[in-house]
Formats: sequence, structure tokens, C-alpha cells
Amino acid sequence: MDRTGLLWRVTCFGGGDLTVCNATAAQRVTDGDHGAGNLTSRRRSTMRKIGGFKVLVVSGCLLTAACGSASTPSGSSGTANVSEAQQLAKAAEAPQSSWKPAGQPFNASVARGKSMWYVSVSLSIPFEQFMVQGMKEGGAAVGVTTVGFDAKSSVAEATRGIEEAIQAKAGVIFVDGFPPNLVAPAIAQAKAAGIPVLTANSQGPGPLLPGAPAGVVGSATHPFADPGKIEADWIVADSKGKANIIYLRSSDVPVITDIEKNAFVSELNKLCSSCKVQVVDVPTSQWSQLTPKTASLIRANPNANYFVPDFDGEVIFMVPGVTSANAQSKVKLVSFNATPSVMTNLKQAYVVAAETGGPNLLQGWAFADQGLRVLAGQQPLQDLNIPTRLFDATNISSIDLSQQESEWYGTGDYRAKYKQQWGVSG
Repeated sequence: MDRTGLLWRVTCFGGGDLTVCNATAAQRVTDGDHGAGNLTSRRRSTMRKIGGFKVLVVSGCLLTAACGSASTPSGSSGTANVSEAQQLAKAAEAPQSSWKPAGQPFNASVARGKSMWYVSVSLSIPFEQFMVQGMKEGGAAVGVTTVGFDAKSSVAEATRGIEEAIQAKAGVIFVDGFPPNLVAPAIAQAKAAGIPVLTANSQGPGPLLPGAPAGVVGSATHPFADPGKIEADWIVADSKGKANIIYLRSSDVPVITDIEKNAFVSELNKLCSSCKVQVVDVPTSQWSQLTPKTASLIRANPNANYFVPDFDGEVIFMVPGVTSANAQSKVKLVSFNATPSVMTNLKQAYVVAAETGGPNLLQGWAFADQGLRVLAGQQPLQDLNIPTRLFDATNISSIDLSQQESEWYGTGDYRAKYKQQWGVSG
């Protein structure tokens, strides 16, 4: 499950959950929030009006129950800008043929002989392996060594990885998946040694989040808002403004998942006040229970016609649940990551109706570009221009799923484009 490394629970020094230990997280998840069972049947809920949304309050958690004019039932006086949604979805389906690396060209050869260390949340995850592979390929093109360190989802191991990088006199250190405050003492050691630190996949593109430890000079990340926005566009277009959506959110990793979820809800609010969305909490530890949970959600919400899990690692467990509820003809799954097995379901037109994804190996090269900029004395970029593409029935037949996944996006020879950016020939 490609991007599942961003969703795994990370062991803190005291053995607790990452989101419980991280005092700076936007939200906290306690063991009481992780209770098993069907949310709709086992927890008392009430409705409150907050801003422009009607919100379902479940066991103290706020779950968006509908978008826009939330009290407006689907198909009544609410409105939907289906034409705009169709145009946006069509644009997202197109190959990214005009794609180019972010930033201005620079002389990366001045970094020759230096090293980049990537302290990964877990190198057992394919997405993380792609990051290291892409960074190694990109770094090697200019004579820079990349070292991947497996933190095994442990803050203590991540700290050890940073310390090893310092001892090895790394030129730059990436800290992946961990909010940087969790490893602040180790980052302080890196700063004292004159080694800059980049966070990876712990926020969206843009300036560093407030409160980042001194020593963190920038970030490298996927644009997690893009999948949420594009999926909302597609659903509004596909449903013609008559969508009743169950959105599955992994609450134990709120920073990244909320970027995607908030973009999804915001886009629905903009385009479709006649659409409805209910957000259901499914922590990553409960993904394996999604087969019976999906069937229960379908039975409890007979009008739901779209299910949107935030990451398609959930889809693998949800498809059998849709089948067991005999809902293949009425429920469509839409998700993010373009995992090959889920893309196969899409190609077979079985339950999965649309997928968004990004080219993982290309993203490794983009991370290398960010690291090389820092090594060369350049300012790190705030946005690496990592593309997102929408796959559905209109373009999936043109995708050769046997190809390396970064070839599905139509970006052309991204390796050559990065080398040109760095002033490297061949």
C-alpha cells in the first residue's frame, strides 16, 4: 500500500501513539476514539451547526455530515455546478505532458561528494522504497550519495537515524513522516553540527508549519490537497450533483489526512450544495476490519452511492464488503494512491470507479532535487510540483499497468528533465 507509510502509527518514546504523543498535532486521538464497531449504530450522535456546515458529533468527534447547505437534501433546492465539475475532472484525467520540475535551473555539481540521508518512517512500505530509489538515482546523476534509514515507525529509531547521519557527516537530512517536534532534540544536534534538515511528507506544500524546530530549513511533500479536490470534482460530475457520500478518514494521522479531507469537503461546498457527505472515522489500525464495516455502512446508509476512503489501502478491504452487501451496482469507490491492485479493479470496472495518484518514483527525484538545492546553497522550494492524475473509465484502457507506475502520468522523461535542471548531461 504505497502511501501507507504516512498512515502507520508511530511509536513514541513512551510507547504511545504518534498523535497522542505529539503535543503540536492539530487533533489528538485517544484509545477511546479508536473503539471498534459501527460508528452509526454504536455511538450516540447529535447535530450542531458550525459555520456553513451541519456537523455530526459522534462521541465528541466532529464529523462533517453534509456539504454546503447541509440541511438541503440531495436533489431538492440545493444546486450543483455540474458543468464546471466536468471540466475540472476532464482536465485532471489528461496526461501531464507539459509537466516540468519546479524551480529554476541550478548547478547541482557543486554538491558532488556529499550525501543525503533519508530517515524513513518505514522502509517496508513500497512508497518509501520508491522515495529512496528515486533519491539514489537522482543523487547519483551528480555524484551525491543517498542513504536510506529505516525508522520502523519508531521515534526512537528516527532519532537514532538522525544521530547516525550526523556521525556520517551527512550534507542534508530528510525526516520523513514524523512531525519534526517529535525528534526536536536530534534536529538540534544536527543544527549544531551544521547539517540542515528537511521534513518529508508531514505537511502540505507551502511554508513550514508554525513551530518547526530550529534547524529545519524546508519540506518535501506530496500535494495531499489535490487528490481530495479532484475526487470531489469527479463525484459531482459523475453523479450530476446527486451524490450521497460516505468519506472514510484515518483520524490517527490527522495532519495529512485532514489536508485531503478538508480539500474534498471544501470543493463539494463550492460546487454542490445538493450533495451530502458524512465523514466516518476508520483509524489505520481498523483498516483490516473494513470488509464487515463497509457492508454495515451500506446497510445503515441505503442512499449512499459513493464511498471515498482517504487512501486506497482501505479499498482492498472494502471491495469484498461491497460485494457481501450486494451493492456492486449502486456503490462506487473513489480513492487516492493508484495502487496497482486497485488500479486493476478500476480497469475491470468492478466497484472502483475512479482513482487519483501521483508518480512515486518521480517524487523520489523531486525529493533529490530539493536535497541538492540545499546542498548547493540554494533556497529550498515550497512546492515540488509533484503531479496528480485522475484515472477513470475514460482513460484507464490507455494505461499499461505492467509499466513502472511513474509511466502512467504522461510526464515524459522526467529523469532527463531533472538532469537538465541540474546542468547534467547524459
